[in-house]
Amino acid sequence: MSDENLIKGLKAIVGPKMVSTSPTVCESYAYSFSLSIDWVTRPEIVVMPTTTQHVSEIVKLANRYKVPITPKGAAGMTGHGGPLHGGILLDFIHMDNILLIDDKNMKAVTEPGCSFFKLAQELFKKEMILPTAEYGPGPNVAASAITPVNGFGKTRYGRNIDLVEGFEVVLPTGEIVQIGSMAYAETDFGPFFRYITGPDLIGLYTQSNGAYGIVTKIAYRCIKRPPYWSFFTYYWPLEKIRQCTEVLQETTAMELFDVHINDKWKFEGFKFLTGVSLVPDDCYFCVVFSINGFSQQELEGKRKTVEALCSDLEGKELPGIAESFFDAWPTFFCPPTHPVAAQLADAGYKVTKGGYMYMYDSMNYPLSWFPQVYEKIMEIAQKHKIHGPPRLTVFDGFPMKSQVMCSQTWAFVNRKDPEWMQAIHDSKEEIREWFGKRGGTYQQCFPPVLPDFTWTNQESAHALLKRFKQFLDPNNILSPGTF
Repeated sequence: MSDENLIKGLKAIVGPKMVSTSPTVCESYAYSFSLSIDWVTRPEIVVMPTTTQHVSEIVKLANRYKVPITPKGAAGMTGHGGPLHGGILLDFIHMDNILLIDDKNMKAVTEPGCSFFKLAQELFKKEMILPTAEYGPGPNVAASAITPVNGFGKTRYGRNIDLVEGFEVVLPTGEIVQIGSMAYAETDFGPFFRYITGPDLIGLYTQSNGAYGIVTKIAYRCIKRPPYWSFFTYYWPLEKIRQCTEVLQETTAMELFDVHINDKWKFEGFKFLTGVSLVPDDCYFCVVFSINGFSQQELEGKRKTVEALCSDLEGKELPGIAESFFDAWPTFFCPPTHPVAAQLADAGYKVTKGGYMYMYDSMNYPLSWFPQVYEKIMEIAQKHKIHGPPRLTVFDGFPMKSQVMCSQTWAFVNRKDPEWMQAIHDSKEEIREWFGKRGGTYQQCFPPVLPDFTWTNQESAHALLKRFKQFLDPNNILSPGTF
């Protein structure tokens, strides 16, 4: 990796100021934010391209020297823990331009390093929003387009990748291709539709984590920003989990903007520290509803419908929780810096004597399975003695369209306590084992990169990709009918 010709070639492509082999600089890219802070992987070279052509030339040069490349969306408060195989890290901090905001056709196109916060501010000016974006300093549009990221609005619109309509990608060969709506970006109509004349290749890159190429432009479908919003909370005791599940299913079917569920352990750290409870004693599950409308009448009608459903299924209203978190949505939204969120985080920090928040895998499963999955998570947490102050295990759930639940389990932990940390890792592995055998899918937050039960699916995907490449070969003997 110390090949001076490689370094010289990189500097010739992007300029000497955009290339660094400094140990201090490389070390700064080696860590993740909280989720897997002990997983440290360092690049040998950091390169900051400014154009797609730069990326193409860097990939070709890296191929010549057989050096791995890892792209990083932008510098922010979150991100991966550096390149898994070392080599070159591409930092897209300088490729952060918004290339198109089309308020007539409700589209946006950006470069990969653009943050959602930056894009959101421009969309707000045009009375539009990206409903699943989290408008904070960390998330960027490229990483959120190729990973199964969830934000607010997922109950109606799904994950961020469900709103992606086009990509420009630098392939592993260094070739530049445009797929989906970006294939027609330079025409009179522009990037107006994901489903072009030909096969839909967008799914090859969404959820790929960049395995099949480096994304350099992204086209998103936006929506009109409703002017009327309402946020409210209902709660249920543990023994009413079936009724709570039915509410989640019914409100997801109504296509509400957002439904969010937490268990009481989210608030127990604050109670343990101060003696003051933020929720009633009989509150176990808190469900936050976010609804919107284009008139006050529409908004009030939706709210009355949801309130009646919750009451019929034995839920009780809990004022103050949702209103405190979402008081300024959607012109500003960044939970980590919100006063209420910061108060909860501070409580967790003091309980663990300076620990970190650890998040288990982000799991996806049928919404109807919520009671069984929740019961198993808590059973495993109790077994490993991380259920109850100060070792809190918190459930965080996001009902999504198609009656799918996405949930995470997270906790504030003292990283200097080896027994506590071992309990976290043991419970994580046990949850994976039980969940994977039932067909659950998930986005992993800790190594190993993939557990054993996913390899069959991965091998099938690679076999299909190989066959697809054969189909594109002009010398192949397959016909469209046999592919």
